[in-house]
Amino acid sequence: MPIMLICLTFVYAALAAFVWFWRLKREAADYPLGRELAVLAAALLPHGAALLLPVLFDHVLILGLGYATAVVVWLMLMLYLAGSFFYRLRGLQLLLYPLSAFLLLCAALFPGHSAAYRLDDWPFMLHIVSSLLAYSLFGITTLIAVLILWLSRDLHRHRLSPSRSFLPPLLSLEKMMFQSMWAGFALLTVSVVSGTFFSEAVFGRPLTFTHKNLFGVLSWFIYAGLLLKRSMMSWRGKRPAVWTIVGFVCLMLAYAGSKFVLEVLLNR
Repeated sequence: MPIMLICLTFVYAALAAFVWFWRLKREAADYPLGRELAVLAAALLPHGAALLLPVLFDHVLILGLGYATAVVVWLMLMLYLAGSFFYRLRGLQLLLYPLSAFLLLCAALFPGHSAAYRLDDWPFMLHIVSSLLAYSLFGITTLIAVLILWLSRDLHRHRLSPSRSFLPPLLSLEKMMFQSMWAGFALLTVSVVSGTFFSEAVFGRPLTFTHKNLFGVLSWFIYAGLLLKRSMMSWRGKRPAVWTIVGFVCLMLAYAGSKFVLEVLLNR
């Protein structure tokens, strides 16, 4: 799989270069979205096959930091591909493709330690699937938050940059950010509840208080506060975008950060 991940890294890097070149040199109205999505769909087929075939053949889920990263990247790109048919997501690929290429390269270079899990272990599978989907949705949400800050800066400086014509309106970005946040929050709730209150059924051992639990619950409270304040007073602007990024950093520290330190840096 590392060779496949490196090949896909070049594909997503090429898509990133294409999008950035078009943003700087061409008119946004002429952007060939259909061709871009066709190339993306063609790349997602071998990407998904590389992740799914080992599971089908071995009847176990071999999960490690590299594999989980590759799954999250695939899910984020699938969400973008499917969402492009219903929403105006142009501009998101400016950040999504470079990030995908970087993460896949990291997954190939730092796979970490892998462990096999039975597919019929439903409590654990529910926890893993909800966690991976939540990571993917919050990854998209965070990229939208970055676009909001980017566009807000240009508007505040009264600067007409190529991004202004390439990105959706600010209100549309804010609406999409909270819509994806709601979906991610529902999945994160399932993940936190299953991992915290049903720890013995999920992991086979009683609950122990670790930094993973701390950051997972902390990110849940941050997103809950954001959604509550948005519902009560239509909160918008740069502050919710900043707190969205803070919530995702906490979420990253809950799993990916701890796994990277333990498996890659400390080799445990």
